[in-house]
Amino acid sequence: MRLENDIAIRREVLSILADDVALGVGDGWHQLVGKALVGIQDLTDGQVTIRKVSERSGLLTIATDAARSLFDDATMRRVYAITGVATDASASACEMCGCQGRLITTARPRVRCAACGDDEPARQRVWQQHRGGINEAAAYYLRVCLEHSRLFPVANIVVRVCLDDRDHRVYLDEVHDRLVWWRGGSWLEGVDEAVRDQFRRLDFDRR
Repeated sequence: MRLENDIAIRREVLSILADDVALGVGDGWHQLVGKALVGIQDLTDGQVTIRKVSERSGLLTIATDAARSLFDDATMRRVYAITGVATDASASACEMCGCQGRLITTARPRVRCAACGDDEPARQRVWQQHRGGINEAAAYYLRVCLEHSRLFPVANIVVRVCLDDRDHRVYLDEVHDRLVWWRGGSWLEGVDEAVRDQFRRLDFDRR
């Protein structure tokens, strides 16, 4: 997920989504995630915790601690209904871009539109060929943002290393993923984890 969308969702649901819970899905589902989390927050008056947002068996999965809370059965059913609607909607929305997609049942099930399905080989190839560079680019981006105490569009900071336009887009997607996962608590080579909280406080200039 793009860093901008990750932060926009978190801004709306601060009371139920902790910083160390990563939004581990593609950018195409960010509206489904945002709508579901806002709905859960409003329904429960912020008295629920999101435990996980991920792709499971190809579909969007949102896990909460509603079962451990002191909600009545009706409220719990409504929470499960919200997550269920998001899961059902993800079956026809491409995880990468949000366009009309379908569930591809291969060794790794996933929902893709035709165009993003065609991108899969390029995505795998770019990751294999540029894994080190992707991690270095994410680490460099973090340092630049921390130095200036604000976030910048990733495309403005990351140097182009792929000549092909699709490969470059995929490369930027992978850098975004590393940043979002690191923000959520994962490890990134060359970055001191002590600065994670400082980075979490940064935002894009919204003037």
